Amino acid sequence: MSEEHSNIESSNPDKNASSTLVFIIILVVVIGSFAYLFFQEDEVELTPVIQEEVIAEPEVIVPVKTETIIEPTPVEVPVEAEIEPEIVQPVLPELDVSDDFVVAKVTEISWRKELLSLMLTDDLVRRIVVFTDNFSRGEMAYSHLPLKPLTGQFAVKPSVDETQDSYQFNESNFTRYADYIELLHSFEPEALASNFIQMKPLFEQAFAELGYPEQNFEQVLNRAIDRVLDFNVPSEQPTLVQPSVVYKYENPEFESLADADKFLLRLGKENLLQLKAIALELDNQLNMQNNQ
Repeated sequence: MSEEHSNIESSNPDKNASSTLVFIIILVVVIGSFAYLFFQEDEVELTPVIQEEVIAEPEVIVPVKTETIIEPTPVEVPVEAEIEPEIVQPVLPELDVSDDFVVAKVTEISWRKELLSLMLTDDLVRRIVVFTDNFSRGEMAYSHLPLKPLTGQFAVKPSVDETQDSYQFNESNFTRYADYIELLHSFEPEALASNFIQMKPLFEQAFAELGYPEQNFEQVLNRAIDRVLDFNVPSEQPTLVQPSVVYKYENPEFESLADADKFLLRLGKENLLQLKAIALELDNQLNMQNNQ
């Protein structure tokens, strides 16, 4: 068989040469491919990577537009001062011709007009001043009392103790004062004090005629009011005796009282308590209005 094979190869020399050439070409291609791959790989590995320097762009800060709220400047509104109503002082008449003016004022502030007939209206300011001055000192100037005299007679009744010749006031005496107390009640204390302050120049002028330069009438009026307020109301009716024509108090303490205090005693307990209430209200109003 080797011979046959040898014969075949030798019998076709061109064909053998051609095969050898093809083999060589294929080998070259294969080697070239490997070489290309080898060198290409190295080239990739050895090629330095050039990193581009990244230049940071400056940060552009865009200002945020904020809305500025402008607070309104408070405007001070001037506060108008409270204007107190102006008190118009009445034009006072002359003292000698002041009766009509004073009577009109008294009539205006009384709600019991029918009781005003108890007043004496002639020279009224002087009557009030003289009576008040005497009363403040414990005296009774009946001739200058600005009221009409009491009606009826002073009456007594036998005391409870029949063993003694003694007496007590009859209740009818107290009722004689009732209308006069009601007349005083008819004047609102605030209005009475207000009108007195308005007309005070007339009263001070009348008081100046009495010749007390170191005093004024308002001081005298305050003392008269204090006399009423300070007077103690007896718990029982006082007992009277009649050693002569005139009745006297059996109790020496009562008998030694000033005439003005004896007058208060004769009013009776109920009338005296009402008079005290009137005097207290008037005193309060005078103090309040003088301090305004």
